[in-house]
Amino acid sequence: MKNALTIEEFATEYNLNPSTVRTNVTRNPESLPKVLRIGRSVRFLRTEIDKWEIALLAQV
Repeated sequence: MKNALTIEEFATEYNLNPSTVRTNVTRNPESLPKVLRIGRSVRFLRTEIDKWEIALLAQV
C-alpha cells in the first residue's frame, strides 16, 4: 500500500470529485487531511488520512 496518495487517488478512494478536492486544498483545507506539498504536487499522507478519519468519527 502506498504511503502517499495523489489528489485523484484520494478522491477515488473517498468517492469525491477530484476538482472539489483540488479546490478544497486551498480554499477549505480544514475539511481535508493535512497535505504534503512537493513543488506543485500535493500528496495526502496515509498517517494524516488516518488522523482525519478518527477526527471525523469523533464528531459523530
